[in-house]
Amino acid sequence: MASRELSTRRSDLLLGGLALAGVLLHLPFLRSYGWFRDEFYYVACGRHLDFGYVDHPPFVALVARLITSIFGDSLAALRLVSVLTGAAVIYLAGRLARELGGGLFAQGLAALCLLVAPVYLFNFHVFSMNCFDVLFWTVGAFVVARIVKRGNPRLWLLFGLVAGLGLENKHSMLFFGLGVFAGVLLTRERRQFRSPWIWLGGAVAFVLFLPNLIWEVIHGWPTLEFIRNAQAHKNLALSPFQFLAEQALQMLLPTLPVWLAGLGWCLFSRQGRTFQLLGWIYLTALAILLTQHSKAYYLAPAYPFLFAAGAVAIEGWLARLRRPWLRPALAGLLLALLVAGGAATT
Repeated sequence: MASRELSTRRSDLLLGGLALAGVLLHLPFLRSYGWFRDEFYYVACGRHLDFGYVDHPPFVALVARLITSIFGDSLAALRLVSVLTGAAVIYLAGRLARELGGGLFAQGLAALCLLVAPVYLFNFHVFSMNCFDVLFWTVGAFVVARIVKRGNPRLWLLFGLVAGLGLENKHSMLFFGLGVFAGVLLTRERRQFRSPWIWLGGAVAFVLFLPNLIWEVIHGWPTLEFIRNAQAHKNLALSPFQFLAEQALQMLLPTLPVWLAGLGWCLFSRQGRTFQLLGWIYLTALAILLTQHSKAYYLAPAYPFLFAAGAVAIEGWLARLRRPWLRPALAGLLLALLVAGGAATT
């Protein structure tokens, strides 16, 4: 028991330190480069609160209204919300690696991948829906991992709460929900459908999403029209190869073996079989986005749980090496590549 408490304390110190590093990395530049156009837009939406807007649900506008009501038109205060959200995701990625069975190295590796990935350096700096979107997907994945590992179906109620709030932030949370449904259906977790808790969780999500859904109906589904126009006239149509190549670049090339290992670990390994559902969430979201001519960063919320799974897979592979001296050498090389890549990006 004492050793477990010591391990937990070390883990919290490591993950807390990396989360703090994520905050300190952004603090000197909170007001640099001036306002981003989307930040102006969300602040304006916050001044005209409603249950929906043409291209997004109300959550981000409500947060903008709260921040500006307290701090006025402070760009630093607005962006600090994104920075702190990013710190929470960095910490949660490490905690998710622990939930998947990872030790200290796996937890630190998962958190470090979040810290250095270029798409998160942007998403967790500028105020927008995207920082909250990553948070909701990560918390949702954490809850799902606990459900399948610990066999506690009542946690579907918590999942419904997270999913419902996520839908009020960004409609792409629906892709996460569809991924969970596909994962439950296609794995041994289909037994969850016999429990009332998963359906009650779905009902919770629906009730939370209902105000925005009613707004859409009353106004003639403006968001669907916006999406159609964006696909036809705004978004650059990427081929599947280009879309996947963008994933590798936006996540930073040295993280590629980590998240690929995570996908393979979830889908094919004996140890990761319990968490197959997480792999299906990613594949479902990927398939949807590939057919919708979507922007590459729309898939960014799916990588924290792949980083966590990949870190566990790599830790296990290192532990099985027959030459012990190779373990610290390869682990150090991977960490050095991540840090160097992150430094070059910033």
